[in-house]
Amino acid sequence: MIAAVAFASLSGTDPTPSASASDPGAPLSFAAPGDVAAQTGPCAKVLAQLPVTLDKLAPRVVHTRPETPYVVAWGDPAVVLRCGVDRPKSLVANSAAQFFSGTGESGPFYDVTDDGTQAKVYTSVDRAAYISITIPRTYAAAPLPALSTAIAKALPAVCSTDPTSPRDQLCTRRP
Repeated sequence: MIAAVAFASLSGTDPTPSASASDPGAPLSFAAPGDVAAQTGPCAKVLAQLPVTLDKLAPRVVHTRPETPYVVAWGDPAVVLRCGVDRPKSLVANSAAQFFSGTGESGPFYDVTDDGTQAKVYTSVDRAAYISITIPRTYAAAPLPALSTAIAKALPAVCSTDPTSPRDQLCTRRP
């Protein structure tokens, strides 16, 4: 569980972390994810499965505005998980987007983008809540399997990324 990570409310509107350059262990500030409805059930289940320490990375203190417990971080530079984020822009009907699995055939499956600051953002597309994981390139995606396992344990897939699946079951057709 993430009991060691403290949460509070401070200002911040950007989904990228901000911390004091002179103190890399300083609290991080984020805007809360936009999908408040997804936060109440599915995100609480995910939070309950997350490790306190992630691949030897210590938990970080996170502040959000508005206040939410569904943004957590580990290490310096920070690996950040945000639950309840908006649907990925590439997830549209008839999309040719390719999705990446963090654990193999069982998923979760991710839309992968660059955040423009030397990190990759993995956003789940097949779970009840959209969950983004930002991993700085210095970690080479090493923490992703542990987080993917926690997400898969907490939430079953609600759609398919397999293009041979019936159309109404595809994640790109998901409301």
